[in-house]
Amino acid sequence: MRRIVVLALVAVLALGVFGFAQVGSSPDNPIYMLLVPSTEGATVEAVGKAIAEDIHNKTGLYIVASLQADYTAMIEAFAASEGDTCGFPTTDQYIRIYERTGGNVSPRLASMRYGNDYYFASVYARRDSGIETLEDMNGKTWIYNETGSTSGYVLPHDVFKANGITVGGIVESGGHTNSMVALIEGQGDFCTGYGSPPLPPAEGFWAGWQWRYGMDPELWIWGKANNALYSDKKDRGMCVDLRRAVRKIYDLETVLTDIGVVMTMGPVPNDCLCFGPDFPKDIADTIVAAIQDQFKDEAMKALWNDPNFYEWTAVSEITDSYYDSYRDLLGIEK
Repeated sequence: MRRIVVLALVAVLALGVFGFAQVGSSPDNPIYMLLVPSTEGATVEAVGKAIAEDIHNKTGLYIVASLQADYTAMIEAFAASEGDTCGFPTTDQYIRIYERTGGNVSPRLASMRYGNDYYFASVYARRDSGIETLEDMNGKTWIYNETGSTSGYVLPHDVFKANGITVGGIVESGGHTNSMVALIEGQGDFCTGYGSPPLPPAEGFWAGWQWRYGMDPELWIWGKANNALYSDKKDRGMCVDLRRAVRKIYDLETVLTDIGVVMTMGPVPNDCLCFGPDFPKDIADTIVAAIQDQFKDEAMKALWNDPNFYEWTAVSEITDSYYDSYRDLLGIEK
């Protein structure tokens, strides 16, 4: 009997030594990949599962893609995890997770969107609404996704507070795409959400130009001189901000004609792939390499680039210092 017990103990120790019981090694011991419901929940969940399945096919790791109920749930899940959690927090969520875990979190890949490693918060309103400045938002109904969102709420709220703006009402939509839909449907006066630099025309004088923060957020899209969309291909660029996310629901030309960008706030470093407290570095390295490989596969890259997922077009390796500029923006000490 004693020999059986000893052999069992040796077997258990061997599992630990040789890594057979490591996280992700079986369906009973999976890695949890947390997804934030920042855009359209059903799409986020479906794409997340496809990404997890492809990582499994590449690495053999068992990964559960888990759509979180809201932004706060994402933070809490990361903070409570024990070496088995990774995910894609927004910028502000990452900072809160860092604070909650005492820095025991590891950001590894920043998203890139159309060549940019930053985004910003934008205020959107109907062009005929009379809302043209920050002061015009006083007393108006504000649409945002939820209070944990960097571009939807946190940054706009700080700017409104600093400038004495008091809104007349709020509509909490539950997702960035929902906010734009609510604005189009007249449920509020303006909405806030992510803004992205417009892409220049593919030909003509502007071809090859790079938009920089502080430039007109509708450059190459909306001509201020004649109050209309650019129609000439040599002048017209591509809109890739929140308005584009509703193009499968509404005619994009109509949306761009009716809805404009009032102002922007930022810039903000992009969201990321990060690993929670005590996540094994060797397994994190394997996942990072698998995701980098996904961006070399056009089908997988298309999933990452879905505007109702996270609209990542590439990734860039980072460390925590990547987020120091956001800390400076909000006056947060590390």
